[in-house]
Amino acid sequence: MRSHGNWLLPLATFLLLALLTLATWHWQLRIQTQAEELANNQESAAITAEIRDRLNLHGQFLRSLQAFAAAAPTQDKAMWRRFAKAMETEGSLAGMFAFAYAPAVHRNAPETLGKSSKIPVDRAMARIFLKTNSGLALPLVFIAPESPAVESAIGFDLLSEPMRREAINRAVLTDSIAMTAPIELQPDKGTKRPGFQMLHAIFQEHGVAKNTPSFAGVVLTAYRFDEFMSSFKLPLSSRFVLLIFDEPLAGQSTEASAPTLIYNSDPSRSIDGAPLLHHEIDFGGRNWILHFYQSSHGSKGLDTPALVLYGGLLGSLLLALLVHHLATHRERAERYALALTRELSEHRDHLQELVHERTASLDRALQQARAANQAKSEFLANMSHELRTPMHAILGFVELGSRRATNVSDPRIAQYFQRIDQSGQRLLSLIDELLDLSKLDAGQMVLHPTRLDVAVLIKQVGAQLESLLIDRQLHLDISSQVASTWITADESRITQIICNLLSNAIKFSPQGGCIRIELSEAQLPAGRRAQDSGLQAALAISFIDQGIGIPSDELEHIFEKFVQSSATKNGAGGTGLGLAICRAIVSQHRGTIAAHNNPGPGACFVVTLPLNCWMENSGQHD
Repeated sequence: MRSHGNWLLPLATFLLLALLTLATWHWQLRIQTQAEELANNQESAAITAEIRDRLNLHGQFLRSLQAFAAAAPTQDKAMWRRFAKAMETEGSLAGMFAFAYAPAVHRNAPETLGKSSKIPVDRAMARIFLKTNSGLALPLVFIAPESPAVESAIGFDLLSEPMRREAINRAVLTDSIAMTAPIELQPDKGTKRPGFQMLHAIFQEHGVAKNTPSFAGVVLTAYRFDEFMSSFKLPLSSRFVLLIFDEPLAGQSTEASAPTLIYNSDPSRSIDGAPLLHHEIDFGGRNWILHFYQSSHGSKGLDTPALVLYGGLLGSLLLALLVHHLATHRERAERYALALTRELSEHRDHLQELVHERTASLDRALQQARAANQAKSEFLANMSHELRTPMHAILGFVELGSRRATNVSDPRIAQYFQRIDQSGQRLLSLIDELLDLSKLDAGQMVLHPTRLDVAVLIKQVGAQLESLLIDRQLHLDISSQVASTWITADESRITQIICNLLSNAIKFSPQGGCIRIELSEAQLPAGRRAQDSGLQAALAISFIDQGIGIPSDELEHIFEKFVQSSATKNGAGGTGLGLAICRAIVSQHRGTIAAHNNPGPGACFVVTLPLNCWMENSGQHD
């Protein structure tokens, strides 16, 4: 009964959240459906508007072509070519296959176009085809752009086909642009490649009857449907499958005919059912019907309703399990408490034995630590005698050998002794750093505080390192923002800190740069014990260079032993002990040392020392 009762609240929680999830899913589904309908309407309207605008733009070009042909009835082929060359058909007129001029020719003229005085062309041999019983012919005489396939249509009679003849009649009756039903262009005969033409009639005034212009021919533009539709900027198949049907406008044809399919953006897909959207374009006496069907290739993106549904149900289940977990938490806690009580009882029975074992283990660890400390002290004593004394002897003999090599005027031997001396001095410096660090770690380094002027000490160290500054063409700028730079500290150790930090600044500064050392007021905590409170006056010494800086994640890591910054490992040398020794000396003086990068290039090391590191009441260092 208790187990069944624990599931009632989680089940009720799940059902309530599931109902809320279903309501949210229905709401999101409705929002998504409305958004898709709006997007479909906008995109289909944009596609329809672009097709209509393109037809109107080509219609404007056809009107300019008609005006050119009507204004120059005696034009020759050279004039026509100049006009065609001036037309930009690849830009705004993209999708056009060709444009042409066909004058009106009476059948009583000879068969050869070039011999007819009524045809304003050069006298190249041409013939009119296909033959009809009509007394009037409209043969193509000018076609552009010129190509063998296009020029094969020269002489073709536009009145020889009924659909072209019907469009020409409309163009003559309305004196406006007329568009043909779907046809095959003359170069595409037999390919069943659908196309269409736009035509405009040309009228000219003759003799005294100037108010009754006579029909003089037509100008036309020809298109292939697939090339015309592929010239549009809008992706016609991104969201929809577009089908375009052609039919005559009401009243333009006496015979009722079914719309003819002239374009399909996705022929591989079978279209069933009613279209998603329907638009129509009326132009040139024809009506284009645009049917938009939903494309199966388009990406719908993130399905928010499905995400809400599945995510909500999963979240409801997890929350119900969490409620069940919390409901049974007390029972589990009671079981855990009983088990813990039994375990504590067992430990209580053996507590004395465990205490004795732990005490013995701590005694052994203490003895090992004392033995290790004693071994370290003995090692330091041995190192001081076994390393430093022989190294001084080596350097002494090197100096003696160097003098003798100089006396005998042997520069090569003198150079060898100089290199031995440099290596020995470097090894001696490393030994001194190791011994200093060991003494500082063991707390055996005794400070001898005296009153000293930090500004004077910095100038002395700068004078000692002047040769390095001159060699790298560096400028040392020392500025003080405090009235007094006197502190109580161990002069030799403070000198060691200044020398180390200034040497690093020289080592990593660019040629011809500037190193700034600034002295300013600061404050430090009064002490390190829990009962200490308040602040004490201090002096901050900032070493600012113009080097490459330090990576932000290494600003604290560089003060560890045998560690160098990854950005400054450029072969400049160093053991990685200098900054560790500086931190140990500063810490023994109850001060701080920190590093940070400048706003510009370079890094800044700030040493903060109390004005008096000596404990007045006890007479010793804290």
